[in-house]
Amino acid sequence: MQILSGFFYTTKNTVMPVQVVYITVALLFLALIPLPPDFYSFLKIVAGGTFAWGAYRNFGKKKILLPVIYSLFAILFNPIMEISLAREFWIPAYLAGAILLLATKQHIAE
Repeated sequence: MQILSGFFYTTKNTVMPVQVVYITVALLFLALIPLPPDFYSFLKIVAGGTFAWGAYRNFGKKKILLPVIYSLFAILFNPIMEISLAREFWIPAYLAGAILLLATKQHIAE
């Protein structure tokens, strides 16, 4: 079923390909090593989008905790208003985000 949303037609049950989740997880694990600052900017765009999509997909369901956790990670990886934290904080955040995506990928992608 297609629904007119603005100028675009979207399907009611929009899904994200599971490959996007796997790419996000790979980027989060890759962020554990020191890389140029541009990589981390790119990572925030990809991870923030993936977590925001996960929150969007799960707010309509009867699960309460999962969309809140996705929303917190989407805020943490927000590329527009970046949060400046020490590297010692980002490393556990990258690990937690990657593990969360791997453990809950069936709730985001199908």
